[in-house]
Amino acid sequence: MAGCADESDQSGDGSDGGSDGSGSDGSGSDGSSSDGSDGDGSSGGGGNDATRTPTESDSTPTASATPTEGSQTATVPVGEVVDGEQMSMVVRGVTTQTQIGEFQEADSGNTFAIVQLVVKNTTSSEFIGFSGFLQTQLKDSENYTYSQSIVGTGQTFQGGQLAPGEVSRGELVYEVPQDAEGLTLQFDFQAFSFFDFERVTVDLSQQASSTADLSQNLNVDVHSTGDEVSYEDVSVAVNSVEFASSLGSFAQAEEGNEFAIVDITTTNDTDEEKTISTLLQMKMKDGTGSSYDLSLSALSSLSQPYNESQPLAAGESRRGKVPFEVPQGVSPLYWIFEFNIWVDGDKTFWKVR
Repeated sequence: MAGCADESDQSGDGSDGGSDGSGSDGSGSDGSSSDGSDGDGSSGGGGNDATRTPTESDSTPTASATPTEGSQTATVPVGEVVDGEQMSMVVRGVTTQTQIGEFQEADSGNTFAIVQLVVKNTTSSEFIGFSGFLQTQLKDSENYTYSQSIVGTGQTFQGGQLAPGEVSRGELVYEVPQDAEGLTLQFDFQAFSFFDFERVTVDLSQQASSTADLSQNLNVDVHSTGDEVSYEDVSVAVNSVEFASSLGSFAQAEEGNEFAIVDITTTNDTDEEKTISTLLQMKMKDGTGSSYDLSLSALSSLSQPYNESQPLAAGESRRGKVPFEVPQGVSPLYWIFEFNIWVDGDKTFWKVR
């Protein structure tokens, strides 16, 4: 298996809505602009009723939270990192708005609370899982709780398995009453005995003196274009990658974005058919931990798209292209394939730029 550990996740384009500064393990210095290159919570369009956006500072605190005496809980302000034994987390900002994009509008009397979350696997060799839906909720001063909404902002937080040193960043959306007060984010570690804290409560009305960040430094093999990787007799190769601002007459990247089109070959060397899913098993990720999904509009415009309509038969190889919309010029950029979405440890990275 070709590849080497990637120790330098530095984004070359911090101007887009999905990128943040990156660097070494733990709390890294925040090299992004004051609009927060991880997103300001207002992407996706009009109807903004922004009530508060924490101001970022050039300095980054490195001190972590301390558990409450006699319990494994901690209460922290926005911008403060909490370090567990195998994972670190920080809420970098929160905004509210009644509408996201053209079609996603909160119910009458409600608003969307958009929380900018960053988590990092701080282990050197273990894959761990995290779910925003299962492990976070908002709570108000009257003890009402609110689960994460299925609303896309264009920078939605993506959970799942995290490789050693990997960061995941994005926005969690909760629909709450407009008059809700005392909102806190409950970040629950209780199901995982290896964490220092069972639960972290982030007071969304309080801001740390400076806003910390977490930096990605992948501690796994990172492959190159041209490499083929095998796992349990299924092989995936990245043949080439190309970039374009438009595909045909109908697929046009948004301003400041471009399509990254990855040419792949999958081979099934088992004695049974295998199902390959472009949506569930493939994604793009940059050096800051921001993720980018498959572009369905671009996929339909390709002359040689990867065809997943039929399972991969035993002994079959199949080649095709998969497009992702990413910030223009963002680097480093990784194409990721998960051989088995139900098993940790098989998440594989190719550095395509």
